[in-house]
Amino acid sequence: MQKFLEAISTFIALANQKAEHHVGYCGDMQEEILHTLSHEFSDLPARESFVAKHENGTIIGVLGADVDLGDGTAELWGPFVKEGQPVELALELWEDLTMRLGDKAHTYYGFYNAQNTLARNFMCRVGACKGSQHLIMHASKQKGVKVDSRVYELSPERHASFIKLHDEAFPETYMSGLDILNRLDHEHKVFAVESEAGIKGYAYVKGKPTYNEGTIEFIAVNPAERQQGIGTALTKAALAFLQDELGIQTVSMTVDAGHEQAIRLYGRAGFEVVHRMEHYVVRVT
Repeated sequence: MQKFLEAISTFIALANQKAEHHVGYCGDMQEEILHTLSHEFSDLPARESFVAKHENGTIIGVLGADVDLGDGTAELWGPFVKEGQPVELALELWEDLTMRLGDKAHTYYGFYNAQNTLARNFMCRVGACKGSQHLIMHASKQKGVKVDSRVYELSPERHASFIKLHDEAFPETYMSGLDILNRLDHEHKVFAVESEAGIKGYAYVKGKPTYNEGTIEFIAVNPAERQQGIGTALTKAALAFLQDELGIQTVSMTVDAGHEQAIRLYGRAGFEVVHRMEHYVVRVT
């Protein structure tokens, strides 16, 4: 099993470093991918969650599914195929994977770089519906980022207010407010601007110092509290934590490509667009 995971993590890392093969759910560092596959990937064993094709003993294609058995959904890791291989190989991987998973998953999500034409053709061939476009933005370490005095770590007294704001702002996302609270630790934080009535806004951040990786997963501001600089204050607090406290050099975040106001806000905070992504949904009956 370990040799299998090492082989596919190396294959994925090399492919995912190129925009034309890039899948948004995966990283591009072999050690990090291997750790994820070994300890954090899917509700099923990796052997059940991945299929691979070989030619002369060498991997030429890989497709995996990060399965959530609770709701029957899965995020697709791939298809990754060797340079020059046709979309038909990706379709073979898909047939093998969906047959293996059976009724354990009925809805699959794809998140692909806009330059990944093989993935686009693959999604079309399996009957996927194309969703919204997103931008992946990066911010490099900056000097002298000052944290607004209004921003603190979320207090226990405001947990209910946080859950309400998050679930209303992101009703169909991959993590509920309660899920986030259950993950909080020294590398997963929620920063908030609070009031006596609850919270005005929050940012949920995740850091992995071992792999020099940090992300701002969610930011939301109560509609009644906008135009007060709360979003900017939360963004800067998140950057200060990830970069200054955890020592992470580059922080990433994903933004809806149509949300121009948010893109301008994050641009002022030092973020730049590095990838344009396309989201797909395919349902299997």
